Amino acid sequence: MTLKNKKQVMNQASYILGVDGGGTKTIARLINLTSQEQWQAASGPSSLTNDFVGAVNVLNALIDDLTGQAACQSIEVVAVFGLAGTDDNDVVIKLQQIFAHRFTVLEICSDATTSAYGANNGGEVAVIALGTGSVGMRLQFNEQGKLTQHMVGGWGFLIGDEGGGAKLGYHSVQALVAEYQCFGYAHSQLAQAVAAFINAKGSCVITRQAIAVWLAKAKPVDFAQLSPLVTQHQSICPVAKKIIINHVASVELLIKDTQAATTLPVVLLGGLAQTTQALLSTATKRLLIKAKGDALDGACLLASIAMKRRKITT
Repeated sequence: MTLKNKKQVMNQASYILGVDGGGTKTIARLINLTSQEQWQAASGPSSLTNDFVGAVNVLNALIDDLTGQAACQSIEVVAVFGLAGTDDNDVVIKLQQIFAHRFTVLEICSDATTSAYGANNGGEVAVIALGTGSVGMRLQFNEQGKLTQHMVGGWGFLIGDEGGGAKLGYHSVQALVAEYQCFGYAHSQLAQAVAAFINAKGSCVITRQAIAVWLAKAKPVDFAQLSPLVTQHQSICPVAKKIIINHVASVELLIKDTQAATTLPVVLLGGLAQTTQALLSTATKRLLIKAKGDALDGACLLASIAMKRRKITT
């Protein structure tokens, strides 16, 4: 494409692309603003801190898939990527350099930001996203009438993410290890289920080598796959129940820290939101409102705002 033709295509940009990428999966939506036709696709994880190269591959594949479905060029698109792991500015710049040339406009932000914008259609809100990881985001107008953002948590699997699915799985493996060291086998019902998962053969007979081999390869997404075992066993296994109690306490603390001294409505989003909400205290449940949208809706909203801003600038 010649420079002249490229500029003509850019000036005719009429598509927006929103991406919601976390530690387990990535969902993208392409919208033709003229016809309002939409295309959506999903793929694997795209957390920048967990696997940068893998994230790039996932994003490339989704972009090619959606632009192929829509029969458009990516240079006709204004895109917003809402991704986990954007705290490292160097990594964000690196990703921007890889993808910026493909779009008319590309903005990269945290998945907490897109979650917050989607939760209340861009209005004031305190959002708690419970997925593979966990993060809180407060959207609040300041005295000048500007919508400000404040993030709580979202430090990643190694140091934070309590309340997320990966940490639920992590604590279940911890329980298995503790029981193996004490008894020489998986003792509790939860530990037996985790052992069967690690063995991949359905057997709860576990060895130190099997645990060590699994741990050497395990990523946050692998730990997150164990989280359903914890929730499934909470009513019949005291070990699972204790993990769930600590999980709920972590979520309630995250809600408190995110809402801070405000009376903002609170929205829970993410794969663990529904399961966790049922376990919260009555006082915390009173703070909650139903989400108006999710992180993908928020990414598309931000892309629409970026499109309008671009037209004004042009």
